[in-house]
Amino acid sequence: MISAYSQDQLSKYLTYIALPTQYEKYIENPSSFPKTDEALTALFRCQITRFAYDNLSVHYSATNLANIEPQSIYAKFLGPQGTEPTGRGGTHIVNIIQLPDGQEYHADAAFGGDGPTRPLPLISGKVWPNLGAQEVRLVYGNMPKQQRPEQKVWMYQYRNGAEKEWNTFYSFVEFEFFQDDFEVINRYTSWEARERGNFWIVKFLRNGETAGLPVLDGEALNERPEDAYVVGKIMFVNDVVKINFGGRTRVIDEFKTEEERVNGLKKWFGISRLD
Repeated sequence: MISAYSQDQLSKYLTYIALPTQYEKYIENPSSFPKTDEALTALFRCQITRFAYDNLSVHYSATNLANIEPQSIYAKFLGPQGTEPTGRGGTHIVNIIQLPDGQEYHADAAFGGDGPTRPLPLISGKVWPNLGAQEVRLVYGNMPKQQRPEQKVWMYQYRNGAEKEWNTFYSFVEFEFFQDDFEVINRYTSWEARERGNFWIVKFLRNGETAGLPVLDGEALNERPEDAYVVGKIMFVNDVVKINFGGRTRVIDEFKTEEERVNGLKKWFGISRLD
């Protein structure tokens, strides 16, 4: 498979996401990066903790349409804004990655606060711990509205505790999509987000990178400081900024005007460019 990005671009990306020390030696030669569960998990967690997931491109562009050309996405990632365009079954895109051992993984780095904090092997019913008491899993089966049971789909589910009911967020199938397909989906999701008027940003927080945040005693603790480990998330929804370290979500800032909101983007997410 031919990459849309050069080796130099990939090296800059690997530098930018601040890999754990044991993976830094692969930065100059990205194709040598280990193709294992552990390495994929580290890469995934670096991605979701370095880049926020947002719909700023919909709210602050002249066209209200996110640009999803590969080079534009790269520039958005490594530019001053450093955020990830939003993307759900049929209206959401996930990556399916196959490692040399044959195991396939669901890698969804752009779903938001209830998204997975690691790549999920395509194993139906396998439960994985997420942030705090939350658990996630993939289930291969049928959605209630399906009329043809032989056409099974993968469903991403979560629950906020082992005693809770499972919630299905979206479904996906193992079909290959192309740029034209992505453009069609992008138009729907961009216009839907604009029509609903909701404004959001979600960023996962990594161990050792919570400086400047209002961390309470006992929050953001991690016994493996050398790893890329997700300890929390910060969310900007409309006019409120909230934070969660695996327990109760709490509000840490609120805004009443557009000017205050823009200042809040810079204060909490380091975002100053909105085009």
